[in-house]
Amino acid sequence: MRIQSMFKDDINRKINGVVKVNQDEKAVLVQELNEYVITRELKKHFHSFFTNYVSSFSEATADIGVWISGFFGSGKSHFLKMLSYLLENREVDGIKTVERFRQKFADDPGTFELIDNATKGKTDTILFNIDIEGSIKKDQTAVLRVFAKMFYKYLGFYGEDLKVAKLEQFIAKQGKTEEFRRVFEEKNGASWLETRDTFDFIEDDLVAVMVEVLGMSELAARNWFNGTETVETSIAQLVSEIKEYVDRQPDDFRLLFMIDEVGQYVGGDTSLLLNLQSLLETIGSECRGKVWVVCTGQEAIDEIIKARENEFSRIQARFKTRLSLSSSSADEVIQKRILLKTEKTGRELENVYTTNDSVLRNLFTFTDAVRDIKGYSDAEEFTKNFPFVPYQFILLQKVFAEIRKHGNSGKHLSGGERSMLSGFQEAAQKIQDKDQYALAPFYLFYDTVHSFLDSSIRLVIERCERAADNGDGIEPQDVNVLKLLYLVRYVDDVKANLDNIVILMADDIRLDKIDMREQVRNSLNRLMSQNYIGRTGAVYNFLTDEEQDIQREIRNTSVNISEIVNRIAEKIFADIYTNKKFRYEKYDFAFDQMVDERAVGTQTGGMLLRILTVATDPFHKEEGRLMMESQGKAIMVLEENQYYESLESAEKIRKYIKHQNVAQLPKSRQDIIHNHQEEAGKSEHAASDLIADAIINASCYVNGEKINLKKATPSL
Repeated sequence: MRIQSMFKDDINRKINGVVKVNQDEKAVLVQELNEYVITRELKKHFHSFFTNYVSSFSEATADIGVWISGFFGSGKSHFLKMLSYLLENREVDGIKTVERFRQKFADDPGTFELIDNATKGKTDTILFNIDIEGSIKKDQTAVLRVFAKMFYKYLGFYGEDLKVAKLEQFIAKQGKTEEFRRVFEEKNGASWLETRDTFDFIEDDLVAVMVEVLGMSELAARNWFNGTETVETSIAQLVSEIKEYVDRQPDDFRLLFMIDEVGQYVGGDTSLLLNLQSLLETIGSECRGKVWVVCTGQEAIDEIIKARENEFSRIQARFKTRLSLSSSSADEVIQKRILLKTEKTGRELENVYTTNDSVLRNLFTFTDAVRDIKGYSDAEEFTKNFPFVPYQFILLQKVFAEIRKHGNSGKHLSGGERSMLSGFQEAAQKIQDKDQYALAPFYLFYDTVHSFLDSSIRLVIERCERAADNGDGIEPQDVNVLKLLYLVRYVDDVKANLDNIVILMADDIRLDKIDMREQVRNSLNRLMSQNYIGRTGAVYNFLTDEEQDIQREIRNTSVNISEIVNRIAEKIFADIYTNKKFRYEKYDFAFDQMVDERAVGTQTGGMLLRILTVATDPFHKEEGRLMMESQGKAIMVLEENQYYESLESAEKIRKYIKHQNVAQLPKSRQDIIHNHQEEAGKSEHAASDLIADAIINASCYVNGEKINLKKATPSL
């Protein structure tokens, strides 16, 4: 059975995976409205919103703020847009929006009744993305100016320029709008609405119209036109105009400013937050529930202001309605819009799970991962998510959030260019020709974000792809491993160690995990040898071009073997064996200490404990030789693990940094070097643990005999 044929809806149909509040083409709107999934969580949010909103019809309120929060890609914009269409009860393709939603709330008649009651009167919404409509210059009145711009646009005025908008407003109050437009077209030859955005270049025509229609003198008209003063507005003035407008409407009329991306726009900027707070307070106190403000942000309002809670306590009070979209809601939407199976497929997949239950449990066992990073719990979960795995929903949302912070080339990703929905659809399409045993490896999600990443990331992947195509020391699978390592680079929930990488690369239920482990290990080795990735202890990490340059320089830094052996000796006899005497029954015996060929401390000629590391020539570790050389002394041959490499890595980093004038380097290089300093500390710490393990599992020779020591700690 092909994956493509499993789904109830065509996996290749066009889906608007990214909802933009300013996108209003009919076909797009029809799909967005029809396919909008009301999850269990969203039902609660609709109920909370409409309960508070409807109460303002019977009792005036100043608590007119709504804050919708949720991680990147969680569906905040879609929720905001659906609220807007519901509130206006807009007719799309001949059907009213409330009617479209009737069936969606069939199992929740109480909430639908609230929606129905809330939309009986006339409601207008001013829906916009503040990041798009707002000024690039974010001064202390930036929020006010974008509110003014959008309000004037809503009234039909030219909100892009307050000077023109105020002129149009004045003309409207005179009741001369139609006359003004007619006379302007007679004199200019083009309509006013088409020309007003270039009014700077039509002085003579505009002055003539103002003289004829408004009765102004030519001098007064030219003085207005050439006036250099900037037209400003205040919060009090704007809110007064908004109040004046809504007071002219029927008593049950409501106006809502519905603003996407407010959290990202204001961020932690004190002046912007104060501007928003003052605006919200004034609208609330003056308009008394007839005007509402609904905002979205990735963080809850409490998180944005937590560092200055006292200063912004009033903004919290105004945003009384707070709705938070969680990952479970995104999961449910993807399961219903993309992954919903036919009944026949459901039965077949349940059989696949039942047959392979133990295999799947064994396959998705992560090491050092947080609790919710897991595989399937039962057949129902397998059927719902196939060909995806539950951990991927949680991990991808965190990947998106981290890429937005660290790895994208600007506002594209944060502006909603990518979504969980499009990511899962595109990944499913890539494996649609496979069968019921196929699984979606996590690296498939890389292509969803590739074009929005910073060039320093893309160039690394593209160079690796070219090397694979040309057979320059890289295999095709290595590229997929590299993509995977980039995706999880900033995510702490899953450590990118060998075992976890194998799980994340799993592409079939029937895969041989031991064979896959060897393949991945070989890929990692090739990527490391070509400097595409680095490693700290057991954890692998993706390297940008600049990081690769520094990594290459560090790797080429020479460190003497004796320096590493000295560090091993310090770790053993200063950190692990802090007692310089060996206790036997009631007596303490001093002993000489030696690591490889290096004597540690003062030698007394008494008992000797000699420890052999991986740096010792294998010739000296031959069992017959050890039996002979251990006469009258104890020799411990450390188990071979990564302790030497960890210390060597730390030593190379420190030596490299010592020869750099770090303060004079560009900040990007300083940051990378700082990260390497932290890495050196981690490597040192890891080496201590590895040396302790190597001692516990060491081979010991005493007085010509090999002895077996069973112990859980490396104590003497």
